[in-house]
Amino acid sequence: MLNDIEFWKLLRKELLPLRPSQYDITSICNLTCEGCLFFSGDDYLGHKDAKDLKVIEAFFTGESARGVRYGYFGGAEPSLAEKKLVIANKHIPYGVVFTNGIKRLSAEIDYRVHVSLWGNPERSRELRGADIMTKQIKNYRGDHRAVFVFTLTARNLDDIPYIAQTCADNDLALTFNHYSPTTKYMDFIGSGAGADQYHITSTATDNLILSDDDLRLARDSIALVLQQSGQRVLYDNDFNNLVHDPAGLYPDAQGAGAITRDCGVLLTSSLRHYNTDLSQSTGKCCTPNIECSGCRLYAQSFASVLARATRDMRHPGGQQRLIRLWRLWCELFLNDDRLRMDLSSSDGVNLPLTSIAEHPCVSHQFV
Repeated sequence: MLNDIEFWKLLRKELLPLRPSQYDITSICNLTCEGCLFFSGDDYLGHKDAKDLKVIEAFFTGESARGVRYGYFGGAEPSLAEKKLVIANKHIPYGVVFTNGIKRLSAEIDYRVHVSLWGNPERSRELRGADIMTKQIKNYRGDHRAVFVFTLTARNLDDIPYIAQTCADNDLALTFNHYSPTTKYMDFIGSGAGADQYHITSTATDNLILSDDDLRLARDSIALVLQQSGQRVLYDNDFNNLVHDPAGLYPDAQGAGAITRDCGVLLTSSLRHYNTDLSQSTGKCCTPNIECSGCRLYAQSFASVLARATRDMRHPGGQQRLIRLWRLWCELFLNDDRLRMDLSSSDGVNLPLTSIAEHPCVSHQFV
């Protein structure tokens, strides 16, 4: 494994500045997940999916020309429109695809692939409409691109050991996400109105929202998993404590509709979010329906924590912490073996923190 200085030199040479943007690939999905972030709002309405491959080619050529080097690709379900991903990969060298894993992405797509889990087979049938884990594992066992992402809710915290062991038994990397409610979901559980295929089973007293006690239980359960040998869990104790703090990651955003100014993925003139028709979104971020005060989505949260660590890198221990977070980010979001660690004999992510005082960090740039 590269030491910290070697890692940082290679990171600066190959990846930084990151210059990302976010892309909704399609409005089609093959599941009906409870409280789906894509369909739990009105942002997807009025956008007809772009299908002309020449137009899509020209679009991503333009994205490359304006300096985009990293793409976050979601949708509804991007694997159902993978020709667009193949085109994007020709022009944007790095990226991650957020998928449910029912359809295996072509090997032509050289991005990290995040496969979403919602719990054991019973939970999956309840919350997603189908038990898909067997198919997910069959599709991505042995695929070096894949990270399985377990979305924690108030209903599935007891599944953490089971999911961790299942992934370990199948040699699959695992990380954790946190269900973060949209405004529409909050309205639904508050009034019971507006039920549709994406808002079905939740009520005011039985829903997916993580309480303070749930957050503490999740933190402690993940901490135990991190201590166990034989796991391929891409997480660390520092982030585990931060993301489960009941106070939240955005204390400056209190009250309905309040928008934080301390998020790593707020849209700017450079960091953009595009709808399925290739039009540019005008929302605050790629998930504008989520109240900032309750957002614990993993990609957004990690970007925020990484941005703050960059600001604090001159503090005592700041450089080492920044390097450690970038190492973990590369494990989670980068499909490049040169900047990834060999986890074949590692019990989770435990990084050596050698001194880099003679090689000062520079700010990473999401924008």
